Amino acid sequence: MDHFSWWRQAPFASALFQDLPASTTQNHCIAANAVFKIVTGLDEQQLAQAPAENFNVRAVFYSANTHLYYQVNSFAPEPGYQLVTLHQLPELPVSRQASIQPDAARLSATLLEITERFIGLQPAAVPAMLQLTLQQLGEVVRADRAYLFDYDFIRQSCSNTFEWCAPGIAPEIQTLQQVPLAAIPQWLNTHRHGREMYLPDVPSLPDDDALKQLLQPQGIKSLLTIPIADEQQLYGFVGFDSVRQYHYYTEQERLLLGMFARILVKLKHQAAALGEE
Repeated sequence: MDHFSWWRQAPFASALFQDLPASTTQNHCIAANAVFKIVTGLDEQQLAQAPAENFNVRAVFYSANTHLYYQVNSFAPEPGYQLVTLHQLPELPVSRQASIQPDAARLSATLLEITERFIGLQPAAVPAMLQLTLQQLGEVVRADRAYLFDYDFIRQSCSNTFEWCAPGIAPEIQTLQQVPLAAIPQWLNTHRHGREMYLPDVPSLPDDDALKQLLQPQGIKSLLTIPIADEQQLYGFVGFDSVRQYHYYTEQERLLLGMFARILVKLKHQAAALGEE
């Protein structure tokens, strides 16, 4: 029984605590992901001696290690266990944030629907379903564009393969074909290490920054991209653009996009298997 198998991969700090035998008030940490260790600044031995109450005694946790504030959430996956998560609070000015964030229940329902949608899907139906899913994802997080890119390491370029745009937003797919990887080294390096590329304020980048020169003509204020990759190969990335206003992408929104990226890896594997037959 491993309640932490899914949360261990979450892009936010999370730790699982278990009640001590013959005690209703004491518990101890039995598992924590790397983000939790970084945020708290505690190693395995220190975490093992720290009860959950050290973290959830307040609604907001200040990390002396990162010098940032985190919202604390805690719930019991089942009696005897407690899962504590720490979510970084946004530092962008309030005026730059969307006035209404999509609620967690709607995001969870979307995730479940998308996951089920691709089970047993015939290859011929995949392109139309990808386009539909990009639209659904873009609408639920209130993005202005949602898109897929493929990396081509033979030609040393990347190309936009699918794109959804909100009403009134200009498409960019035709201008984003065979973009040289040499123009975006930090972008590629981030994805190669399995990390997301999140730029909350594109206009604030230095004028001579290559990414700013690529993104600002598209009118992008904020963006989030997540690599489509497994342990052996980097295939591409999926992302959101915010054009009309700046957007702080929540942990739930990042998780939703990350789960879609995992679905895309499975689709890549299926397509490769069919090609070998």
